[in-house]
Amino acid sequence: MQNAILKIDGMTSEGCADLVATVLGGISGVGDVRVSLLNCLATVQYDERHTTPQLLAGSLARAGYPAQQAGTSGGCCGGCCG
Repeated sequence: MQNAILKIDGMTSEGCADLVATVLGGISGVGDVRVSLLNCLATVQYDERHTTPQLLAGSLARAGYPAQQAGTSGGCCGGCCG
C-alpha cells in the first residue's frame, strides 16, 4: 500500500469534506481516507496495483473538486523518491 497526499480546491464545508471522502473511498484499491478541511488536503492509502494518485485526482475533479498530488509516502524508503 502507498499513501498519496492530495491538495483539493473547492472544499468550503464539512459536507464538502465528507463528499471528498466518499468519492475517494469508493475507488477500487483505496483503503484509508483522511480529509482535512482546514488544510484542504486528503491523505489516501491505496493499492498501487489498482489505482494511482492521478486517477484519484481525476475522480475528485469529476466530482467538482479539482485536486493535485501534493506528496506521497510509503515504499522502500518512506516515499522520498515517490
